Amino acid sequence: MANTAFSNLTDLERQAVEKEARDLFENNTPGYSAFEKKTDKPMFGEKGYRIPYYSQRPGGHTWFVPSNSDFNAAVPPQTVSMWVYPTMYALPMVWEGSAIESFENTPENNIQSYRQIVGQYTRAGQKMINQLFYGDGTGSLAYSATTTTVLGSQSLSGTTAASTTPGQTKGTMWLLAGQTYQAINTSTAQVRGTFTVTTPGASTCTVNVTSGTVSSGDPIVTVGAYQMAMRGLGWLISDQTRVLQGLSTSTFPDLNAPVVDLAGALLTPSAIENGKALLQTRNNDPKAKGTLTAFITPGQYSTIKKQGYNLGYYLRNQADSDTMKGVQSEYSDGDTTFILDADMDEDRVYFAQTDQMKIYQMKPWGEYRRDGLDQRMLLGANSTGSDNWQSAMGVKMNPATLYPRATMFIKRAQLPTATQVTAGL
Repeated sequence: MANTAFSNLTDLERQAVEKEARDLFENNTPGYSAFEKKTDKPMFGEKGYRIPYYSQRPGGHTWFVPSNSDFNAAVPPQTVSMWVYPTMYALPMVWEGSAIESFENTPENNIQSYRQIVGQYTRAGQKMINQLFYGDGTGSLAYSATTTTVLGSQSLSGTTAASTTPGQTKGTMWLLAGQTYQAINTSTAQVRGTFTVTTPGASTCTVNVTSGTVSSGDPIVTVGAYQMAMRGLGWLISDQTRVLQGLSTSTFPDLNAPVVDLAGALLTPSAIENGKALLQTRNNDPKAKGTLTAFITPGQYSTIKKQGYNLGYYLRNQADSDTMKGVQSEYSDGDTTFILDADMDEDRVYFAQTDQMKIYQMKPWGEYRRDGLDQRMLLGANSTGSDNWQSAMGVKMNPATLYPRATMFIKRAQLPTATQVTAGL
């Protein structure tokens, strides 16, 4: 006689499933979200937005005596204009009709609804925007520290050290499994090689090189993205010779931002004060260092906080006089607002008066649906239709600086213990 075992009855019990689907990754966007809230967002079109400036004071100053009272030749003031043009981003979605119907027809069996799953695309797109918000417009998600010469499976490392140029400290953190990327030859601005990530990693990942090669120092971008992305803080707040919103900073050096180059030294409150002093000196105005917003990584923010640790070892109060006091939870520096974002360059801190910056928009973030349809049927191989359905979401915009003299930054700070690479995927 056999005992009744659970294995005899497994078809009679429903499997218990956790009611919430969690992410094995994070899609937080503290930096760009804060910037978006603090700045105006005027609408514009493909012709761009013109920002006029006075580039030169009037001249002809004259000191004279009555016996020689002729004034010097007059020198008129001079104006120039900067221009902002939209950059365009999209994230497509393609669904099988049966998959949509399965989620819509049996909602009682769903852990998440179809619309909640679509939210993954929204968050993924916004995460990409947040990452490139600190970039220089190249669209770079990593910089290769590896050279490959043959096709097939390869190990690819990304740079992680502080540098004079932005975007060098993220290793291969932002390269995702199953996605295809291009390595760019910056001398020619052409694609040097194409690969797909097979196994992601924080500083090194495994890739399948499908064409060309990869050289050490190459920027790594999504397909077709090189020099197509929005101009982020790495471009708007910089001391590098470049063309900023249509004007060369070699011709107009006032467009460059003051910089505190720590060259590998520790970030300190003193370094921040030095940067603020540069702003005040450059503008000859004590208000120049007020109402600043600082974009900084949690690791660098922690570095600053820990420097005040020795100033408060014990809580001096009657109830708990012998309790050890840890690191303070916040760092205050005048009226500066600190925005902590792990997607920041690990070696940098950007300071800006955000009322002197804007996000010019042609299309705010949302679905592409000029035809009024939520989804569109793909025509299929015979152009007669299919049960595959396409939609997309995205944005057309570009951040801009209206007054570069209201910004400054710190670069090449000693990397903190906590970075995205050391924290891991």
